[in-house]
Amino acid sequence: MRPFFPCQVLNETEIQKIHAGALSILARTGLRVEHDGLRDPLAAFGAQCDSAERVRFPEPLVERFLADSDRLDYATVTPRVGGGVGVSLGLYLDPETDTHVPWQEETLLGYIKLAGLLEYVGRVGIQVNPVGPPRVTQPLEARILAWKYNTGLGGCIQRTELCPYLLDMYGIMADATGKAATEIEVPHVYMVSPLVIPRAVAEQVLFFREHGIRVNISNMISAGGSGPVTLAGSIALNVAERIALGILGRALHGSRSWTLRCNISPLDMRTMSHPYGRPEQILANLAMAQLARHYEVPFNPHCGHSDAKRPSVEAGMQKIFSAWPCILTGRASIMAGRLAGDAVYSPIQMILDNELIGAVRGTLRGFEVNDDTLALDVIDRVGPGGFFTADEHTALNFRDAQWQPVIWSREAAQAWLNDGRKIDAEKALEIWHELMAQPDPEPRIDDKTEERLRAVVARAASAIGG
Repeated sequence: MRPFFPCQVLNETEIQKIHAGALSILARTGLRVEHDGLRDPLAAFGAQCDSAERVRFPEPLVERFLADSDRLDYATVTPRVGGGVGVSLGLYLDPETDTHVPWQEETLLGYIKLAGLLEYVGRVGIQVNPVGPPRVTQPLEARILAWKYNTGLGGCIQRTELCPYLLDMYGIMADATGKAATEIEVPHVYMVSPLVIPRAVAEQVLFFREHGIRVNISNMISAGGSGPVTLAGSIALNVAERIALGILGRALHGSRSWTLRCNISPLDMRTMSHPYGRPEQILANLAMAQLARHYEVPFNPHCGHSDAKRPSVEAGMQKIFSAWPCILTGRASIMAGRLAGDAVYSPIQMILDNELIGAVRGTLRGFEVNDDTLALDVIDRVGPGGFFTADEHTALNFRDAQWQPVIWSREAAQAWLNDGRKIDAEKALEIWHELMAQPDPEPRIDDKTEERLRAVVARAASAIGG
């Protein structure tokens, strides 16, 4: 038994309407592509380009693209949940004082250390260096931290002027690791929804393409902001943008695959904030999961976030509320430690999320149905009115049959009342103290390599401005 099911939230008529809507957007509205270095390959692929930088995709071109794309066999997909620990600009929620404070180098390294010691959350992914005032070189500095402490990379570029310096850094890391520069990182940029690939993004893509490095382009839609307030409209727009990016990837790199990502969440009409823990995000993800099966392509949802500003019931509920439907359809991440969307980072929340991810993985493993697990002989041996706790079968199987919590309550109320009355966040604080007492991780790059990398950052700061 495995808890995994194909999503069936759209009927066939609704699927066809969304598909037809996406085709209409691509053929009639098109994209504004602000650089001929991207327009020319699209034109050679069959797109229609005009003098106003507009690129339109005729329906036969789109249908040919879809028909020629690689197919994902969903019968081979195993449901899984990841534990993303992304760090970007924002505030650190200090466990000792419970106050939101700016990042310091020490707290950032402690956050990285904590993620490495927890069982389920995985590595930190650093977008930019969040320490200190804003400066042009933060994306370069983030890479030094990531390479030094073996974290993941968000891969953001931000400014085209940084591209040559990034390339120099890839060369330095290639020397240090014995890898090719093209293996060091996959940079990442975002188009501007709706339907614009800005000149700066195009310049970054083209710069690295000249050096054999592919840059991933993604999109993000706020329903009521950069997309229609109605979910059907934002979903159709998202499908259109994802297809257009797939066509661009094929025109530039010959890519045979494309992915349906879903970064749709509502724009709050009262505050103009962009919340991530709302029902609309779940509905959009469910619809896009079904559409991914329709197109037979991978699905990558945006979920597992919370808008809460500190660890709370709101935080845990929003994370599992938004992630669980995606988990059961195949894939999701719970963003461990992140709060307020991506503006607050809490070690206590990371530890609580680690427990949550462990429980989810305990659910996803399902259970086996066979002669041993049916335990018919055991039931017969224990008999009517018996008790299974002392039976050898229980001793042999309980560790595999039951998930074992670390933080979640497992004692009766009276035992809890007699033993400190600690709630989950208090237990998490104790765990944090224990883990922070362990040795810090050893740097993964030597002093000479770090010195060379920091020299590149200094040159960038001097040439562009710090």
